[in-house]
Amino acid sequence: MSSTTFESIISQIIADSPSGEITEVWNDLIAIAGPSAKDAILDSIEQYNIENTVPVDIDGKSVIISSYNKEGSKFYDPIDHKLFSVDHLNRKGLDIEPYNSTTLNAVQQTILEGLQNYTSTNFPGNVTLAVYPIVEEPAKVAIIIVSTKYNPSNFWNGDWRSEYIYDSTSKELEGKIDVQAHYYEDGNVRFKSAKEVKVSNLEDVVKAIQEEEENFERNLDSSFSELNEKQFKTLRRKLPITRSKVNWGKAIGSYRLGRDAAQGN
Repeated sequence: MSSTTFESIISQIIADSPSGEITEVWNDLIAIAGPSAKDAILDSIEQYNIENTVPVDIDGKSVIISSYNKEGSKFYDPIDHKLFSVDHLNRKGLDIEPYNSTTLNAVQQTILEGLQNYTSTNFPGNVTLAVYPIVEEPAKVAIIIVSTKYNPSNFWNGDWRSEYIYDSTSKELEGKIDVQAHYYEDGNVRFKSAKEVKVSNLEDVVKAIQEEEENFERNLDSSFSELNEKQFKTLRRKLPITRSKVNWGKAIGSYRLGRDAAQGN
């Protein structure tokens, strides 16, 4: 296997990992691929953290890292004016130093305050938000909300990520809401849902974000209800009624489904 193919496989495994389980994936990959794969795995984790706007700990404060606040190999916090490196595996800041090159203007500060009020009452998990000026386009700002609930002792993890670009000149908001949950006790069930967002002629950007996200949440609730009341009930009717577990080993051929599949091949 070429090194390029190996690294692409590592990258894909990391990219498909639930956010709260990166450490477990790291341990498994090191056990499988050996210590020589350490650098390739860490590079993929760094890419994962940036693309998924993962919060990291900076002197006890949670700060989102992204392509918007990356400067060379480091990242900056325009609110607390800090520049830092990142231990991407443990999600902690390193080599923290003062930084004053990029700050929020009055419009961006107002957005930040509105988001703080909104997220403090609407998200039950650990919430981190970011308002990052886009240096190349002064009229635009990146808005990111990340909420996580990790409960590995009960075998589930979940996170909410919403990321937008707001143009204060055209009054347009564009972005995406992304939600996932992973349940892995005696099984492996993963739920993912996403929604593209585009709103024009805005009067209040924070109000628009709240409306979009509340509508998305209502649609999720409806989808779960339908899944439970229709699809899951239909599935249960098709399962064996012997009250015994299906043997997914060699004996699977004794079940009608197994015989049909074997004949189909």
